[in-house]
Formats: sequence, C-alpha cells, structure tokens
Amino acid sequence: MTLPSLVGKYQKKVTVTKLKKSFASLQEIIRLSEKDNGEMSEWVFPENADYAANESEFFNKYFLPYMKVVGKSGFYSPSRESYPIYNIDGNNAIEVLYWHILPDGSAIGMFSNVPSGYIWVFIDINSKKGPNRLGKDIFMTEIYRLKKVVLYPSDFIPSKRDELVNHYNYPCKKGTNIKYAGGSCGKLIQYDGWEIKDYYPW
Repeated sequence: MTLPSLVGKYQKKVTVTKLKKSFASLQEIIRLSEKDNGEMSEWVFPENADYAANESEFFNKYFLPYMKVVGKSGFYSPSRESYPIYNIDGNNAIEVLYWHILPDGSAIGMFSNVPSGYIWVFIDINSKKGPNRLGKDIFMTEIYRLKKVVLYPSDFIPSKRDELVNHYNYPCKKGTNIKYAGGSCGKLIQYDGWEIKDYYPW
C-alpha cells in the first residue's frame, strides 16, 4: 500500500475508535443520571428549540453533574472562542452554540429541537483541532425519550444502507449542498460493524 493509503487507513481506524468511545461515554452519562433522576422517559425535556442547550436547565440537571469538563467553547459568544462546525463538504455552518470539552480531547455540543422529547447531541471526537465536519470528526446523536441515546437518525430501521447514504436531510455523502449532509455518517459506521468502508465519503 502507498503511504497516503496507510495514513488514511490509520485515520479511519482512529476515528472509529474515538467515536465508539465517545458514544459509550454518552451512554454512561445517561446511565449515571438515571440513577439519581429516574428513567429518561420521565425527564423534563425542553419545550422550545434551543441552539445553546448546553446552557439549559435540562443540561445542568441531567448531564453536567455526571461529566468531567476541562474546558468550554462557544459559537457566537464574546466570552468564548469561536467554534463553528460544518457539513461534510465544509460549508453551511451549523449553529451549535456552546460546547463542553472532556478530558479525552472530545467535546459535546447540544441543542434541543421540537417537538419536546428529543435533543441533538453533537460529538466532536477531537475538539477544536478540526476539520470540524460532520462525518469526519463530528457525529450526530440523539437523546430520545424512548430510545435513550442513538446515533442519528433515530428513526432509521437497519435494513438498507442506501437509506443512510441518501437520507433526504442527513445524507452520508458529499456534493449535496444539504446543511446537515454527513449527519447520518455515524449511524452508517455503526451499521457497517463499526468500520469505515471503502465507499464511505472520507
């Protein structure tokens, strides 16, 4: 194999390892929180869309006490460093306003959506190092009242890989100019047995 091929293979392996670890950490945070706060199905979810959900009462009650935080960043915040993220093509900046940086170098950004009952959680496996793109180092998960935490999209039935690659709003492919292109890439990696296949839009 050529050197670029070896480097690419190594980077893919590191990406998968970090994604699995971060996803497992998120599941553990929820498990610990449920010990104190009861089943997630009974939690009080935000009722309005909030791009700064990391600063919300929901986050402060159910998540922050169970996380080790070593730093914070913000998107449009004069008191914090800028932290823009992008779709898989590197455009269409996504407004996840606040991030909590964890000891392993990863970061979690969160925003609530409507209807009440689910929240998007963005995992950045290498924090501010970049490229800050969906499907490369940032992956979407969903805190979902009934399914707890799942890689996005939560409504996907694992039967057809093509449904993730060509998802109408979160496709795991390049060149679509869709704002959240790359949003289903974490689910695709999981679907493929926690592996980045050759067809993956790396």
